[in-house]
Amino acid sequence: MLKILYQGRLFDEKAAKTLLWSFGLTLLTVTYTTAQRFDQVLFGKLPQDYQLYPRDANSEGHAPVSGIVDAPGWKYVSVQVLRNGEAYQYRRANIQYGGNEKGTFSTEATIKAERANYDFKVFLCKDGDSSLIVSRTRVVAGDVYILSGQSNSTGFFAERDTSMFCRTFGRITDNLNTTPYNAADTLWALSNMHPYNNGVGSIGFEIQKQLMEKSGVPNCLINAGYHWSSAYSHSLRTENNPTDFTTGYGRMLYRAQKAGVAHAVKAYIFRQGESESYGEGGNWEGHFDVLYKNLKTDFAGLEKLYVYQIDIIYHSSLIGVLIRDYQRRLPDIYPDIDNLATVGTTGFDGLHYNRDGNKQSAFELSRLMLRDFYGSKDTTDIASPNLRKAFYNNAEKNSLTLVFDEGQQLKYPEPYNHPSGPVLDLSTFFYLDHQAGAAASGKAEGNRIILDLKSPQNASKLDYLPPYLEQGGPYYPFTGPYITNSKGMRAFTFFGVSIATALPGTVLTAQSGADGNVRLTWQPVAGAKHYVLERKFGEDAAFAPLARVEGTVAEWRDEPGESALPIIYRLVAVNDVAESAAPAIAEVAPTLVLGTEKDPDARFDIFPNPAVRGEQVTVQFARQQTGQISLIGLDGQSLVHRKLNARPNGTFTIPKQISGMHLIKFESNGRVFSKKLWIR
Repeated sequence: MLKILYQGRLFDEKAAKTLLWSFGLTLLTVTYTTAQRFDQVLFGKLPQDYQLYPRDANSEGHAPVSGIVDAPGWKYVSVQVLRNGEAYQYRRANIQYGGNEKGTFSTEATIKAERANYDFKVFLCKDGDSSLIVSRTRVVAGDVYILSGQSNSTGFFAERDTSMFCRTFGRITDNLNTTPYNAADTLWALSNMHPYNNGVGSIGFEIQKQLMEKSGVPNCLINAGYHWSSAYSHSLRTENNPTDFTTGYGRMLYRAQKAGVAHAVKAYIFRQGESESYGEGGNWEGHFDVLYKNLKTDFAGLEKLYVYQIDIIYHSSLIGVLIRDYQRRLPDIYPDIDNLATVGTTGFDGLHYNRDGNKQSAFELSRLMLRDFYGSKDTTDIASPNLRKAFYNNAEKNSLTLVFDEGQQLKYPEPYNHPSGPVLDLSTFFYLDHQAGAAASGKAEGNRIILDLKSPQNASKLDYLPPYLEQGGPYYPFTGPYITNSKGMRAFTFFGVSIATALPGTVLTAQSGADGNVRLTWQPVAGAKHYVLERKFGEDAAFAPLARVEGTVAEWRDEPGESALPIIYRLVAVNDVAESAAPAIAEVAPTLVLGTEKDPDARFDIFPNPAVRGEQVTVQFARQQTGQISLIGLDGQSLVHRKLNARPNGTFTIPKQISGMHLIKFESNGRVFSKKLWIR
């Protein structure tokens, strides 16, 4: 166990004020409640063991060292900074004495936000003499986050994993963090250094670990969650005493302020709502709004909030499903909120999750945070699919389309074998006007789910997944089936979504121009607010967004570049509640110019074609040729070269790492001939 090298004592606030008044010293850097005396020095600011300093825009943390020397004759204070035990930085601060033989000093060291530990040694110096006053160890710079909620945010503070570059501050209070805070609990620590006292929980630590390992930036997470909490209790902020130790909000704010990081908290993560769902609390929406405004008041640098949509729990009430649907819609109400579904998380027992489930929840959230704060390129299908609109596809109203977020690649599940025995089909968990049994089957098409209905319907509302499941039921707890995307993210449950009627279809025309551009035109659609254009190269590719244009526009010019594959376009008319039931499709032929072959003697055949990567290909001419054969990628990169000297054929082996359309190019006496080669 690492130990603090010097034991300080708290300096009385009244005594500090008296000193300043008596001797006329101006020491703005001293925070009296954290001042520490070592020998002849009263430090106002001094790094603490394991402390994390928030990083700035240059990815550096600033560690101030300042205080009062109450003995005469000393000239300066020196600060030696070591990085991983090696000399890194030196700072010197002259001591400014007044007429009372007491002097002040102030300096600041900068450290990088990286996976490295910084140690500090502070010396009191004069000519030919120096004295080590205090040492501090394992200091880092990085980012700060807060996690809060009820028991599903804490994992009962039982997580034992820790990491050198995951930090926390303060202490979890007794009875699962529900008792008043002790003002003296102001130590930094590694997260879960003591599983309970320094606990951040399984979710908290896994979030920290994922962010730190993938970004290289250390972080601090304060888990302010406490058990049996309601949104009301989280919203309680004592106006004349915001750090009230008797409230969960006050305890959280006190820890952040005493750590010196309240201004730098980047994100607040909230996992709560079960209490209201089983009847202990109400008005989740109103109390969450109060909490949101409190956070904006006290955490000036807060950039994002992340809210988990709670799971399907056991209490036989519709309150839970109403809270879930409100949590689903939070990003539409608060633009700086992102959310995440928990349905389908592993290890669910009807209320809580096992450790693997908590780690899964953390991993899934960490991908959003890595995208938002660290520029991660892993952005496809990392969000939970969220329903945007639902509409009948035809006048008969025997088919429904459910449209989710643009770009989602959805999957409709096969029948699910529940661990309790029943085989469950997802179609039974769509409810029209809150009644089951209308859906016959479903399928996924891009970001859409198409439901075939057993008979024509007149329902105006649609729900997805049960509102609750009572304990002891045939498929309790609910562990599937559910809609997912390509990365396994489960769709949000929804309740009472209005069902509209599809917009009419249209006809899309695509014409290639001499300049290689493609002119797209279509017939206007009544009721369309926008048109969404998508494009793909070849039948096997997935459509990618191309443009979203206003409903008054009926033409678009594309610049696709050269392509050896057909270019396929798709157009959908959309408004706020519906879309075209069937997209309009248009196609243009491949545009890539593959060279000329006017000389019959230079024409050649390729076999086999298609070819298999890693295997040999033969280029056969009608007669002997001298020149060079090359294998070229469609990006123009030359991959293989073979010289031919008075021979009728040449061979080469296809590299194992390539596939798709390529070119075989033959160059001879300034002439170039080429053919397509498909590699599997």
